[in-house]
Amino acid sequence: MAYNAIDIAKKIVCKTDVEHGDTISNLKLQKLLYFAQGFHLAAFGEALFDEDMIAWTYGPVVPVVYDVYKKYRKRAINTAGVTDSITLAPQEASLFDKVYYEYSRYSAVALMQITHSAGPWLNHKVGEVMPKNEIRDYFMTLRFPDQAPVAAPSTSFDEAYMQNLIQLSAPSWKGVTDADAWIHQLRGE
Repeated sequence: MAYNAIDIAKKIVCKTDVEHGDTISNLKLQKLLYFAQGFHLAAFGEALFDEDMIAWTYGPVVPVVYDVYKKYRKRAINTAGVTDSITLAPQEASLFDKVYYEYSRYSAVALMQITHSAGPWLNHKVGEVMPKNEIRDYFMTLRFPDQAPVAAPSTSFDEAYMQNLIQLSAPSWKGVTDADAWIHQLRGE
């Protein structure tokens, strides 16, 4: 069963641990929606949400969700009062949590760079719909997040996966071929 993209966005916003200093911008939210949708399509063969993802300058975007949060511009979304109103099926929830904890540890800009380095966004002009079958096919080539979220997101790390991303995006990172250096750049360290 596909959900409403705004409800999935609220689920992501609600996961943001503001009490421990985490924030989420509209840009980061859009990229997390992309990863959640992509892995859901690959795992279950159906969309997590029905709304289309559109290729925009800064990567994949769900316009209806963008419109809800655009008032925050580049600032952090105010999570106060946002409620998670949907319950995912157990397998969906498990994958959703794993994807969230795998990717939420990166900055919005790092996530944007990942979407710009490989995948369907590269095949579309700004304003074009990124077909769900293309997103699914691309995510089927990636390693699924498999570490259960047992600690803070920053403790999760998969060297082989990051090496694969480096191979896909090294030219855009000015020749960085060392995983540790690249990760420090992604994290802004």
